[in-house]
Amino acid sequence: MKDYKSESIRNVAFCGHGRSGKTTLLEAALFNSGATTRLGNVDLGTSVLDFEPEENKRKMSISASLAATEWKNFKINAIDVPGFPDFVAEMHGALAAADSTVIVVSASAGVEVETEKAWALAEKLNLPRAFFITKMDREHADFEKVLQQLKDKFGNSVVPVQIPIGKEDSFKGVVDLVKAFSKVKADDEQIDAAPVADEVEDKRLEMLDIVAEFNDELMEKYLEGDVDDLDENEISQALAQGFAEAKVFPVFVGSALKNVGIKKFLNSIVEFFPAPNSKAYQGINPKTDELVERKVTEPFSGQIFKTMVDPFVGRMSYVRVISGDMKGDATYQLIAENDEGQERLSGLFTMQGKKQIPVDVAHAGDIVVTSKLAAAKTGDTLCDKAAPIKYERIKYPEPMLAMAVTSEKKGEEDKVFGAIVRQQDEDPTIMLVKNAETKQTILKGVGEVHLDILSDKLQRKFGVKMVLGEPRVAYRETIRKEVEVQGKHKKQSGGHGQYGDVWLRIGPNKEGTGNVWSESIFGGSVPRQYFPAVEKGTQETLADGVIAGYPVVNVSVNLFDGSYHAVDSSEAAFKTATSIAIKKGILSADPILLEPIDEITVLTPENYMGDIIGKLNSKRGKILGMDPKGKGMTEVKALIPSSELYKYATDLRSQTQGRASYSLKFSHYDPMPDKLAEKIIEEHKAAQAEK
Repeated sequence: MKDYKSESIRNVAFCGHGRSGKTTLLEAALFNSGATTRLGNVDLGTSVLDFEPEENKRKMSISASLAATEWKNFKINAIDVPGFPDFVAEMHGALAAADSTVIVVSASAGVEVETEKAWALAEKLNLPRAFFITKMDREHADFEKVLQQLKDKFGNSVVPVQIPIGKEDSFKGVVDLVKAFSKVKADDEQIDAAPVADEVEDKRLEMLDIVAEFNDELMEKYLEGDVDDLDENEISQALAQGFAEAKVFPVFVGSALKNVGIKKFLNSIVEFFPAPNSKAYQGINPKTDELVERKVTEPFSGQIFKTMVDPFVGRMSYVRVISGDMKGDATYQLIAENDEGQERLSGLFTMQGKKQIPVDVAHAGDIVVTSKLAAAKTGDTLCDKAAPIKYERIKYPEPMLAMAVTSEKKGEEDKVFGAIVRQQDEDPTIMLVKNAETKQTILKGVGEVHLDILSDKLQRKFGVKMVLGEPRVAYRETIRKEVEVQGKHKKQSGGHGQYGDVWLRIGPNKEGTGNVWSESIFGGSVPRQYFPAVEKGTQETLADGVIAGYPVVNVSVNLFDGSYHAVDSSEAAFKTATSIAIKKGILSADPILLEPIDEITVLTPENYMGDIIGKLNSKRGKILGMDPKGKGMTEVKALIPSSELYKYATDLRSQTQGRASYSLKFSHYDPMPDKLAEKIIEEHKAAQAEK
């Protein structure tokens, strides 16, 4: 592959709903550019871009792939982004590296959930956005219907720059509205555009009406009615400017499977998609913490936007070169989230799926891959030591599905957890946390498919099998009345025996005050030397729980009387006596179970709000309020028991077609309803009986 400067590079992320045709479109682009010798097919398992075993098994993309290709002395770095919602991290990384995005839409399915989500994220990042309506050869393909859906959803600045000739079985070619030909060349055939002449004229006027405002001379001619005399270069320049400013959103059309319209689309990418040298980047000077601007002509800097983990090769780091030149044999400054260091590169290469093409140097704006970096991770900055800079880290959504995780084979827990940690380098939406209260390790992911595929990867890459289950809820126990109780431990077994005798006053404390131990012994009925044993016995017994095995909280324990034996008493005996008294006392002090209550915030489209509230109510939720957030979205806040949230992420996705999201924070503990508490207590008794 040739050496390309910034002005000859185009970085484009291809997003959209799953099965919309993104991968097939890029397979056709690689074929037409000569990068491959045949059209890859996802369903047949011959795709260049879907190369991981998990992708071939499920016939879908699960990881963003880089498809670098050459077209008319330009390098196009196309990033194929998965469309399944569980792999949203891939879209966040890809859009951070791209200069524009193409949202692929099926001509038969139209606008779908991930179409909207791709638009929303690209809009948030202020990226130029275009659409490609593909599968025009499919049954029920309807260009006009889909175009109107795009306009209704994303505004009238969505404008066609191409229109199809025919549809379904009669789909023959594509007319480029920027050109002024009555005959159009599709592939190697001359296709007569006469049947769509009226439509071409109408759509050209529609396009010119939008793009003319970006070129004064074009606007003047357009207003004077000299449409036939308009210069194609002026139209292209105006279109390019409007697109680069994210004010015009062009629509392309074709069929990737039939390889129709692909060459025209590639021409358009190099003609008016923005080059990476068209903007400057901002970052933080790590020495001064000042905001600085970095131009493409300044010393090298780049950001890792994706990491692939291989147990044999190690990390493969995908780098967007932001400024300067990146050399394959250089040492660069690594600026991580909370650390700095040095990284020695062991070569650079560009990618066509898994095919590596070595390069000696990458210029500003290019996207390349390097391997075997010692410490660098996704989001980290690499830069010249003499000109340090730290770029804002890529923001990823919080994983919502929490599952308890362990190993299939006993004794391999550390291997499983270690493998998951390594996969976190590849997928930032994986979280592994230890719950100190329930003693479980919790794995968080975006969805069930996400964790299912993670399991497959761990087995393939590291030879370990994880098992997922429902997380335990961190219940608590407490009491509602005060009691006085004796605990006596007496044992004679020849020689020194065991003797401990305590009287405890046990009562409830205010919520949040914790457990309080005290003594009010008079007359030495219990010697002071045994106080620590009584206090320790209290703490340990309360921590282990009494009625259901959960910690007892918010109680006061007072040692006010007892007795001892001069020979047989010991710390161990008093500790045992205390445990007996605590257990007896808790059981007679009207014990109850407390359940954790979370504050949940659900961001949902307004039309799903009734369903959301109904579901929360069915889960014993208490609605706190609703707050409109604009653009048809509403935020619903509620209090909900943690026990009701198992797989709520799956329920919410099903209810809203993946359009809603939620966040949680702990609120407080509340008494649990008696019937539910009885079930948990009985389960605990049954488990204890089995031991």
